[in-house]
Amino acid sequence: MPIASLARRGAALGLAAVVTLPTEAPRPPQLEVLVVIDQFRGDYFDRYGAALRGGLARFSREGIVYTDAHQDHAITETAPGHATTLSGRSPASTGILANRLGVLDSASPLLGVKGAGASPHRFQGTTLADWLRARDPQTRVLSVSRKDRGAILPIGRAKADVFWYESGRFTASTWYRPTLPAWLDAWNARRGAARLAGRSWTLSRPASEYPEPDSMPYENGGRSVTFPHRFPADTAAAEGAVGASPWADSLTLDVALEGARALQLGRRRTPDLLVVGLSATDIVGHRFGPDSRELHDQLLRLDGWLGSFLDSLAVLVPRERTVLALTADHGVMPFPERSGQGGRASIRAPCISKKRASSSNSTTPR
Repeated sequence: MPIASLARRGAALGLAAVVTLPTEAPRPPQLEVLVVIDQFRGDYFDRYGAALRGGLARFSREGIVYTDAHQDHAITETAPGHATTLSGRSPASTGILANRLGVLDSASPLLGVKGAGASPHRFQGTTLADWLRARDPQTRVLSVSRKDRGAILPIGRAKADVFWYESGRFTASTWYRPTLPAWLDAWNARRGAARLAGRSWTLSRPASEYPEPDSMPYENGGRSVTFPHRFPADTAAAEGAVGASPWADSLTLDVALEGARALQLGRRRTPDLLVVGLSATDIVGHRFGPDSRELHDQLLRLDGWLGSFLDSLAVLVPRERTVLALTADHGVMPFPERSGQGGRASIRAPCISKKRASSSNSTTPR
């Protein structure tokens, strides 16, 4: 009922009509953050939820959770999935139909390291990055991922600060810039991945908290199927091996936070955009399977690191001025050997969790 009609009706009944109107419109966000976890199944929240205490727990318990999200595409690979996240369109529309038709581009070599060149030259259409810049050309955009396609495709063809991991450092290609920014050169000089040389990936919690068996011969091609998993002693080899460990996500989050500081994201009246692609779950899942002890520990570590990242980000930009969204590019089926043993054979679509924080701790979607 319109407010004026409600007031007249109350007066006719001899009641005092008290109507409270908002004094001002809600302030727009200053920072929009998308976190994409590669190969994150929707049922992981149900399976591990009780053990989650950090960032994943925050999304699950404080956010709005979409439990029936689907990717309208038969080939649920990384490149098509990432291309849909901020374009709102199916792979047939974005032109990114498969990983092999993703971002590889020999005409756009990497900066400072050897490796396959990459660019969004196959991507068609626009994304949120373009829409924000159409409204405000000064919008700052930062995208960071372990994988080139994870960093590039959510942004589309926009020229922005887009970085991914290759040979021990985060880099970009000549599609985006002629040289790396000083803040990223300084971060790379610390050689964080090299510090893992000779160390081991051990369980982050007591073994009794992991119901999964620790030794399944079909995992990881039959090699190194039990904890601990040791990094190579050679630093270059360790830098190459880090991508298949939880520490790939830790390094990615650290670069994203450093970039947010350097670019002063979220310091303006109109929103900036930050995209973080976390790829370790995909590599661990491919090697050990979604029902493995390794995948369980990977998610526990990711939960903790993501929580620390969100806390640190809130120091830069207040939570009430930040929009956070979490999604996945695709899920994964159990290993056939696992299904044959009576393990989980079903899968739910990756879910999307979205939260807009406010001073009243509401969860109004945006």
